[in-house]
Amino acid sequence: MKWKPIKFLALGIIVTSALSACSAAPEESAEPQTAEAETIQEQQDKPTESNTDTKTEDTESSKEASEPVEGQPPTVTEASTTIIKALQAEDMETIASWASQEGVRFSPFANIDPENDLVFKPDEISGLLKDTTKYVWRSTPGNEDSIEMTYADYHQNYVYNKDFIHDGENAVNAMIGEDAHLGNLHEVYPEANHDFVEFHVNGTEPDGRDWHTLRLVFEKIGQDHSLVGIVHDQWTP
Repeated sequence: MKWKPIKFLALGIIVTSALSACSAAPEESAEPQTAEAETIQEQQDKPTESNTDTKTEDTESSKEASEPVEGQPPTVTEASTTIIKALQAEDMETIASWASQEGVRFSPFANIDPENDLVFKPDEISGLLKDTTKYVWRSTPGNEDSIEMTYADYHQNYVYNKDFIHDGENAVNAMIGEDAHLGNLHEVYPEANHDFVEFHVNGTEPDGRDWHTLRLVFEKIGQDHSLVGIVHDQWTP
């Protein structure tokens, strides 16, 4: 059979149309998929209000947790640290600010003498280093010589006479030195309403007798602490 030219032309048009339809179909279906993928990515990249609020709350909570709580009374350890530094610096104004209104008793030895050990009130403590009065602080054990000197001299010999901060150890309501003793501390300052912090420097001599101890005694007033006694201790014959 012979094909006429018009038949060849019709057949060519049909084939061309079919090929065009097949190639166009994928392009049309690809466009919605791309648009959908872009929409999902945009949603993932864009932070939601809920997530932002949660992160803000977490940051604020962490900040609050890391900030110190104001208005809380200092612990006895914190109080003693402030006072021992003030004694080292001879800052009597700070000592006076911690002193009990009834005064602070200064005891040169572990056995406290409630009747004769000198007691100074806050307004007197602030000016002690400039006071030229020679006070009788006690008598020396063994020879009964009177310890008569100004507070400035007493401070150098019976208060901060060693570098308790850098060379010593400290403990709350406990003794440190092997040869140290509390004397009548708990009789004068009952444990029920008093704390003490001990600072101790070991001896350097072969016999170890050149040790020194300083005890800061506090009256407990609720959760607060008020300085009532500064007790020195050392080896005595």
